[in-house]
Amino acid sequence: MEYAPLSNAKLDQGELQGADLFGADLFGASLLQASLSNANLAGADLQSANLRQADLRNADLFNANAVLATLNAASLAGANASFSDFEAASLFNADLTGADFSFAILSGANLDFATFKGMKLDANTLLDPNHRLVWQVVNNGPTSVVLTNQDLSFARFPGVNFTGLRLTGSDLSADILRDTDFRGADFSLCNLRFVDFRGSLMDSNTIIDSKSRLVWQIANQGFGAGRDLHGTNLSSVFLVGANLISANLSNSVCTTAIFEHSNFGNAKLNRANCNNCDFFAAILTNANLSQALFRSADFTSANLRNAITNGADFTGATFGNTTMPDGSIRKF
Repeated sequence: MEYAPLSNAKLDQGELQGADLFGADLFGASLLQASLSNANLAGADLQSANLRQADLRNADLFNANAVLATLNAASLAGANASFSDFEAASLFNADLTGADFSFAILSGANLDFATFKGMKLDANTLLDPNHRLVWQVVNNGPTSVVLTNQDLSFARFPGVNFTGLRLTGSDLSADILRDTDFRGADFSLCNLRFVDFRGSLMDSNTIIDSKSRLVWQIANQGFGAGRDLHGTNLSSVFLVGANLISANLSNSVCTTAIFEHSNFGNAKLNRANCNNCDFFAAILTNANLSQALFRSADFTSANLRNAITNGADFTGATFGNTTMPDGSIRKF
């Protein structure tokens, strides 16, 4: 299939492992969830192509043109992408483990939440400064760079050791800090909205705001179950899978918080402000939700069986496969 004319072709979920597509014209092609592991795409035109969730492990993308291509959640682990052009492409949440981007162009690319572990760059790789900084921390360690007043947002730092380091004034919003070590670290004046602290380590010497420490305690020490947290500010926090059984969250402020798969069984959320909250697949059985605000909240796949909802405001809330207080299943 060398130089194949496949402009705007529909090849979604195609079984193309090991295919020879050298120099192929795939401009605007749709390869959603396509299997392209070990495929030869060297010199191919992938401009504006849709490769969302595609499997490109160990593929040859040498000198490929992927300007404005979409590769969200795709796997390029071990791929050869040297001398390729990914300018303004979207590699959101892509797995780039061990991929070679020597001499590649990644200027303006969306690399939020991309996995950089083992990713190969060189001095000729064109990469936006904030992404290069994240790459350096992940691959060379945090002691090799200045971490104060930096943009480190929307990044993955798997297992990185930040022990005793200063991150003062840096933006770590929405970072995935699972299994990292922050004992003795200084988070003064940091933006810590929506940070995933699960599995991370802190101690009494960690300098961090009280709200973020509480989130860490709930995520890692089961601190939320049965606790009196009434009036607490839990807005813009990431607490997926949290145990908040029988917690007292009355009058709390939880706007835009992410509570997916969390357990609020028998909890008190009366008069709480939960506008724009994400309760996907959360358990709210027997919870007291009276007079609470749930405007534009997402209850998809949530369980509200026997919840008390007197006076609660669900204006604009999303329901889908939701178990309602009376036990019925609401599909929309």
